[in-house]
Amino acid sequence: MRLARYMSVTLVKLALVATLILAFIAEVLDLVDNAGDIIDAGEGVGGILRYAGLRMPILLVHAMPLGALVGALLTLALLARNSEISAMRSAGRGMFNLFMAMLPGAFVLVVLHSTLIDVVAPRAQAKLAIQITQRVEAKQAKQDGVRDLKTTRLRVGEDIVTFDRVSDKGRRLKNVRIYDRGADKIVTARTVAQEARWRDDKWTLTGAEKVSWAKETMNQKTTADGVWDTTMTPDDVLGALSPESRISLDSARKVLAGEQTPNAPLPFYQTLVERVYAMPLGLIVMVLLAMPAALVNWRDVRSSRHMAFALVAGLGFLLTDGVLTTLGLTGVVPPMFGAWAGVVAFAVIGILRVMQIDAGWSTRRVERRARKRLAEAGA
Repeated sequence: MRLARYMSVTLVKLALVATLILAFIAEVLDLVDNAGDIIDAGEGVGGILRYAGLRMPILLVHAMPLGALVGALLTLALLARNSEISAMRSAGRGMFNLFMAMLPGAFVLVVLHSTLIDVVAPRAQAKLAIQITQRVEAKQAKQDGVRDLKTTRLRVGEDIVTFDRVSDKGRRLKNVRIYDRGADKIVTARTVAQEARWRDDKWTLTGAEKVSWAKETMNQKTTADGVWDTTMTPDDVLGALSPESRISLDSARKVLAGEQTPNAPLPFYQTLVERVYAMPLGLIVMVLLAMPAALVNWRDVRSSRHMAFALVAGLGFLLTDGVLTTLGLTGVVPPMFGAWAGVVAFAVIGILRVMQIDAGWSTRRVERRARKRLAEAGA
């Protein structure tokens, strides 16, 4: 119990420190790109601080897997440096026992990561989207009569909606274009409206005209002022304005149940639901892949290969998992496979590596090299 508490506390401390350092570095790089726009919008230092605070949870989500790997590597390296690993192994504790001692700390990181993914990050992203909207409004005010701003596009069911200007926290849209599409993805009509406003839980179009492109009523124009029958909400508008918008597990499930507007193909939401569970468990895989670092011997430079193996395996896991997740989000592979394949595959690799070490793989190799040196010396 004392060993588990000692190793778990050390792991959590070092992993959180590594995560914060990585997130702060990413924050600085992000501010380099966006601080100018914030200042131009007249928000000043306060706006920069608000932006940094709202961006931090999203950056922590991305940084925590690598932070867990670095924290586990540092924990094992420090224990090895102080000869504590040697003492543990001399007492009969194998590599798997050491991993089990670190597992409670890994579960603490999993809980923190899950909370960030499904609770903190989506809420911060929603507030960040409002701040971006206000910045867009200020930019629009400066550029009125000069040139059009970049058009925002989003998918609402099978239809495509675009708008040029947004205000009132996503409740007022300017220069709206609605492209109605059939089941075959072919556009059947286009509606152009000067403005769309959100009132009493529904959108109302003004200055709207609908052009039919169906074969029976080709180019027939009708007035489309009035209530716009759509499932889109101001939250969807804010999400479209934020390029790294995160969707909570509850929102993804509502989309799959048909209770909320899908802005992407269904495999995207199916993969996202699976990733809410798979991504935090990847932290345990990171700790497992870091276990060879326990073999580091500070008196033998060649033992650094164990640290290198753990680091390369962890980075390989991040790359593979990211690629498979992207393939799942885009529907190239089944959502379940895209979300879980990387986690399962590298967990197996980590387990096999720990079993090799516990079976004396490292000892046998050292003995072979020692016998080879003796033979060369005798010759």
